[in-house]
Amino acid sequence: KKLKTRPQRPSTPSAARRPRRQASATMAPLARAAAPLLLLAGGALGRVCDEVSEKKVACFDLKSGSRIPQVAMGTWSGSYSDCRSGDYTCAEQHARFAVDNWLHIGGTHIDGANDYRTQVAVGEALRTSGIPREEVFITTKCPGAIGYEATIECADDNLQMLRQFGSKGVQYIDLLLVHFPSTIKPACRFNREAPECKDTPILPAGKQALQDTWRAMEELKTIGVVKAIGLSDYNITNLQDTLEVATQPIDLHQVAWNPSVHDEAMLDFCKKNGIQLQAWSPLGGSKGSVLREPAIAKAAKAHGVSAAQVTLRWSLQRGVAVVVGTANGDHTKGDIELFGFELSDDEMKEISAIQGPTVVHI
Repeated sequence: KKLKTRPQRPSTPSAARRPRRQASATMAPLARAAAPLLLLAGGALGRVCDEVSEKKVACFDLKSGSRIPQVAMGTWSGSYSDCRSGDYTCAEQHARFAVDNWLHIGGTHIDGANDYRTQVAVGEALRTSGIPREEVFITTKCPGAIGYEATIECADDNLQMLRQFGSKGVQYIDLLLVHFPSTIKPACRFNREAPECKDTPILPAGKQALQDTWRAMEELKTIGVVKAIGLSDYNITNLQDTLEVATQPIDLHQVAWNPSVHDEAMLDFCKKNGIQLQAWSPLGGSKGSVLREPAIAKAAKAHGVSAAQVTLRWSLQRGVAVVVGTANGDHTKGDIELFGFELSDDEMKEISAIQGPTVVHI
């Protein structure tokens, strides 16, 4: 599918890519300029994960029967390093540009969350894109194990922010996740610099809260405003507590996953229980970027691709979906071009060995 007008973007130098992608300081006004102009031209791309759309981005099957594009464009404000902490306007502008550009080049999966503070911009990008609803896969998240009623309200809020109420009534969320197995302290929702947030802004949720929240997720799916449901950043015990009461599949679990941090026990548990694993920070997390690792550089040279493409491809070949995050148009293009090469078994083993001893989260 082609769009009549390409979103404007700044020119960016070719530099080593980082997990937290850099965007030009001129991004904000350009994001505004890109806003209202995406109109379709030519034939339709087709529904998400149909034969036509999979020629661009392959999909994984979810246990409930849904299918999910293997690569998503994330909209976390922390992906935009030229936005200072607390500058939500800057983050919204960058997220708007990132979504515009992703849709323009044929991306179909958008990943968001309440806590990203970018949902309104994402919703506006979706509304003005001219792309039919069935041709986009929307993931969003509720802020923790907040209980039954609050989770129902969270879905309502997300549907409104994402512009899913319209002339034909309410649309739907393709995938709704519980963002973390905890709750945020009240003051920390609005100011992470508050004194009570210094040590930790969150409070662990008990087993009952985890289970009540999951019951609400299943209810939302039964109602039909959510198509698939899952979790994020749970440990294996949290997953087991949820599975105790689950009457519908946990379709997906989103966790930190990259060559330097990959919990093999978690991957095995998810495979055993039919849960699709998905990576956030797929290029490197708290340990820093993996893009200069020799094993990755060697594979990139062998295949004539970037280090970032090798790193993302490693996750996909492990059966793990990825969420990327950037407002850099050149990086965006590379993030979608992951299906024209395949890493060898030896390359996969060498990249997996970057982590060292296995990390287990129980």
